[in-house]
Amino acid sequence: MADLLDFGMTALGDLLTPRLAARLRESGTPVRYPDRALIHARGDIKPGLSMVRSGSVRFGNPGSDGSYIVITVMGPGQCFGEFSLFADLPRTHDAVAIGETVVDQISRAAFDGILAEEPELSRIMLTAVTGRLHAAMELVDDMRRLPLPVRAAKLIWQMSRATERPDRVRCTQTELAFALGVSRVSSGKALAKLQAHGLIRLGYGRIEIPDPAALASWIGARAALSPLQASAAATGSA
Repeated sequence: MADLLDFGMTALGDLLTPRLAARLRESGTPVRYPDRALIHARGDIKPGLSMVRSGSVRFGNPGSDGSYIVITVMGPGQCFGEFSLFADLPRTHDAVAIGETVVDQISRAAFDGILAEEPELSRIMLTAVTGRLHAAMELVDDMRRLPLPVRAAKLIWQMSRATERPDRVRCTQTELAFALGVSRVSSGKALAKLQAHGLIRLGYGRIEIPDPAALASWIGARAALSPLQASAAATGSA
């Protein structure tokens, strides 16, 4: 199973005050999903907010060539469903549970009730949604501008930031190819180049990073990191 792929986005749960977190949890219905269960499908209109309580959720869509392109993997405290909640827009990606997962499903009526009584929630939601938009813009820019080895290196570095072990990520080469939206062969060639530079070591179900700071420096020399990412790298949290 791959580690989280959240592009450094701050989880909604980390922005909430304890009181607001408790109110949202109490207003929601915890739903348990077994491994690989479909939470919602692309195109579904399912008004409400979903918050991951435990486990993780993978978002992606099938490609035209039969591949499956992963766009993000969210963990506890992350939320999804804002498009449907605020704008009645359909879900953009399939959401699938990774491992045993519990999601608090908060209806629009319940969320609106809390929002009316807790205006601070508006600012917090705006912060969370803006962070996600920023990450999405960075991703689009990377796909249009960066060579595949640099994109792969940046993706590995971002995944490492979401773990307790910044020197290693749990990810197979197939999962990485899915996340990059390329073939397994193309991904393998990109990883081989990174390994030849001594930036990574490929293991069984994992990718090791001998020197996270060196990896961040290599990426920064070839692709401008976002301000938040550059700050993290400079402080050694990369």
